[in-house]
Amino acid sequence: MKELVRAHTDRDDILGKFAEPEDMDTVINEDCDLYNLNPLEPDRKDESNIIFKFRKGVFTDKEQKMAYEGLRDAATESQNRGMAAGPRGDQLGSSQRAHRDWVTPYQEEVIDYFSSGGNLFDAFPTDNTTNEETRGRVWLRSKVIGEKYGDYKGWFDRWVERMKKQPKNTWDVEAAEVSKMISDTNYAQTVLSGIAGYFDRYPRIPHGRACGYNDKYPEKFAKCFPYVNKLNDVFKKELPVRWGAQNECAQKLDPRFRIDKSVFTTLTINYNWRTAGHRDAGDLSSGFSNISGIGKGWKGFIFTLPEWKIGINLQPGDLLLVNNHEGIHTNTAGIGEDNDRVSIVAYFREKMLDLQSYEYEMLRKQFVEERRGNKEHALQRNLWNGVSPGMWDKDEWREYMKSYDMPDPYASNTIEGFFK
Repeated sequence: MKELVRAHTDRDDILGKFAEPEDMDTVINEDCDLYNLNPLEPDRKDESNIIFKFRKGVFTDKEQKMAYEGLRDAATESQNRGMAAGPRGDQLGSSQRAHRDWVTPYQEEVIDYFSSGGNLFDAFPTDNTTNEETRGRVWLRSKVIGEKYGDYKGWFDRWVERMKKQPKNTWDVEAAEVSKMISDTNYAQTVLSGIAGYFDRYPRIPHGRACGYNDKYPEKFAKCFPYVNKLNDVFKKELPVRWGAQNECAQKLDPRFRIDKSVFTTLTINYNWRTAGHRDAGDLSSGFSNISGIGKGWKGFIFTLPEWKIGINLQPGDLLLVNNHEGIHTNTAGIGEDNDRVSIVAYFREKMLDLQSYEYEMLRKQFVEERRGNKEHALQRNLWNGVSPGMWDKDEWREYMKSYDMPDPYASNTIEGFFK
C-alpha cells in the first residue's frame, strides 16, 4: 500500500471551477493513504493529519446493485448546490421548464444606473460579463413578453436604447418596472442531486425528520443498508479514532434518526454530476467524510484534491475516506461511453445533535401542521406554513406538550426548570 505525505497549498482560486490536468501531478490507482505535512512533525502519520484513505474493491457487485436500486431515484433536479454546481453558463437549465436566462452583472448595473437617475459622475456601465459566476437570479420570461417590450430575444438591449432617449426623470419608474421581471430566488446551475436518510431542524421545517425520498419509499431505501453498513465497517477499521468520535455522537441520537446500524444520518446522492471545486459543510467536524460510486456503463472518474495536487481514480466498488471539510475537492466527468454513475457521500449531520427523541420531534411536526390547518388561529394568513417567531417558548406549545403527556426536554435549561 502506498503512503504519501504532502504539504497543503491554498487553492481558493479553484472554488466554483473545474479542475484541469495541471491541477494534479499524481493520479492514484491503488490503495493509498495521504497525510498532510506538518513542518514541525514531518514524520507524523496518524488520524490527526490524515487527508484520505483510498481502498480498492470494497463493495461487492450485489451490494452495489442493491444500493443503485435503492438510491438512484433520490437524485433529482436541484438548483441549490451552490459553488459545487460550477460556473452557471449562459442559461439556467431544467428539464421541467424552458431554460431561463441569467440576469448578468452588467444588466444589474444598468438597472441600478437608471434607478439612480444616472448620476452626473457615473459612467454608463460596460458589459464585462463572464460566465464564471456560480449563482444568480433569472429573467421571468412571462413578465417580459408583451406589447411594451416586443419579442423576448434582444429585448433588454432595445430597452436600454429606448431609455437613453427618455427624460431622466422617468428612468427610476421604468427601472423599477424592469426589476419586477427578475426572480426573487437566487439559483445555482441545475444538477441531479438529492439527499436520503434523516435531516435536522431549520426555520421553515422546525423538526427532525426523514428525508422526503425515504419517507415516501422506505422499502426501496432499505436496499442500500448492506452497502452503508459495509461502509461503516470499513470506516471503523481504517479510522478507529474518527469513527469512535462519530459513533459517540451517533449514540446520543435516537436510533430512528440513523441509517440502519451505521454511524451515518444522511446520504447525498449525485447522478452523472461533475462537481466544481468546493468544501463540504454541515457534517460532523470530528468525524470523516467519504465518497464511492455505483452504477452501470462507467469505468471511473478522477476525484481531485488540487491543494495537494493529487487525483484519485475512483472506480465502481472503490471507497475513498476523505477529509472534505478542509480540502477543496472536485471531480472529472465519468469515464465510459454509457455513463450511468451514482456517487454516494455518507455523513453525520452535526446539527442532528440538537434533536430530541423521535416522539418529541414528531410532536413538533404535528403541532406545526395543526397550526397551519387551523383556520381560526390568530396568526392564520394566506399560505402560512404554521411557523412563527418564538413559537417554541410560548404557552401554546407548552400546553400542547402537556395535552400529550410529553415532558419538556428543555425545562431544566430554563429558570423555572432550574428551580424545579
